[in-house]
Amino acid sequence: MRPLIVASLPILRREDLKKVQDVDADFVELRLDYLRERVEPTELAYLKGKVIVTLRDRNEGGVGNIDHDEKEAFLKKLFDLGVMYDVEESFLRKRKVPYEGQVVSAHYFSRLPDKEEVDQIFSRFKQAYTVKVAVSNLPGYRETLAYISEKPNATFMPMNVKPMERLAFALLGSKLLYTYVEAPTAQGQMNYKEAKRLLDFLFENGK
Repeated sequence: MRPLIVASLPILRREDLKKVQDVDADFVELRLDYLRERVEPTELAYLKGKVIVTLRDRNEGGVGNIDHDEKEAFLKKLFDLGVMYDVEESFLRKRKVPYEGQVVSAHYFSRLPDKEEVDQIFSRFKQAYTVKVAVSNLPGYRETLAYISEKPNATFMPMNVKPMERLAFALLGSKLLYTYVEAPTAQGQMNYKEAKRLLDFLFENGK
């Protein structure tokens, strides 16, 4: 299965939203946790079907401090507008935000999840667009990712590795491959144009 390319784009100001139209990727991830000014959910409605909106919490790799009440209200408005977003599994344990048809993510920086924890996450969020799990390159991380790769509707990736290793794991059946537009928002990301070139080569020659 060819993974869909998600090109991550930090949004520092409202004008950065105009860059989306020039990105030839399956999705553009709008990293609104970088934002320095307020944007209303309705301003993103015209990007429905093209973007995944992310308001990443700092403890899961985000930038800035996001008020959880405001985040909950923002995501609920996006849901009503039909704009896809990424919401952390840890946030969903604390707040009632719709996750059906969305990206549910979990990031493991200092430990690896065991099989039982992985099973519970995928069982709980069966109606998500995809469940995304990112793990640090701790001892045993490859085995953990191999187990996750067997789960239906999974997106998975190692952190703190070289871009080619990220790409290699995506080829094991990850639904999404996270890349960047201008600069990486996570270590190991590849530029989306390079990822698209490599996937085109691999899958065109594999026909």
